[in-house]
Amino acid sequence: MNLKENNIVVAVFHEDSKAYQALSESKHLQHEQFKIHEAAVIKKGYGGIEFKDGYSPRTATDRTPLKGGLLGSVIGILGGPLGILLGGSIGTMIGASRVVSRQREGISLIERTVEELYNGEVAYVANVEESNEIAFNHFLNGFDPEFIYRKEVSQMEEEMTKAREAERELQEEQQQKRKEERQEDMRQKAEEMKERIKTEFNKMKDK
Repeated sequence: MNLKENNIVVAVFHEDSKAYQALSESKHLQHEQFKIHEAAVIKKGYGGIEFKDGYSPRTATDRTPLKGGLLGSVIGILGGPLGILLGGSIGTMIGASRVVSRQREGISLIERTVEELYNGEVAYVANVEESNEIAFNHFLNGFDPEFIYRKEVSQMEEEMTKAREAERELQEEQQQKRKEERQEDMRQKAEEMKERIKTEFNKMKDK
């Protein structure tokens, strides 16, 4: 088996059952033109994207978050603050965030997955070695996906580095905002207290 490409493949489905069926049938699938290292089903809700089910050689049972692998990291980013921000679930923050606009071009598969998945839709995501795209696409097309897209693992690793950097910057940005908000709140409370003291003092003078 001559497998030349290692890709992260995403297939988007309207029907949950089709994605779960693809996951189930891919678990023990043997094919001369591709090898599935790990796979998962994710779903987009109003709170963002969440892991629903999956497997890898490192997980003994289903419904265990994929740990230690690239796919688990990708799903972690998709379901984390950056994924939520890119998906617009907290869209009021997008215009205020410098991080997203600066990092936007470097996170294409992550961004596309977030944007292509509508609320309630699911996606089958897999880390696959393949000799070409045709064979694995043929397998997935048997479950009637809306569309399929992929990215080479080598490029995906670079994308993840940028995504983690963006998340760190986003976290720092939000921490700074919270600090500034706390300081402003304290300033306002101090001003209110100052005004109350002045009012009470003036009342005492008028007596």
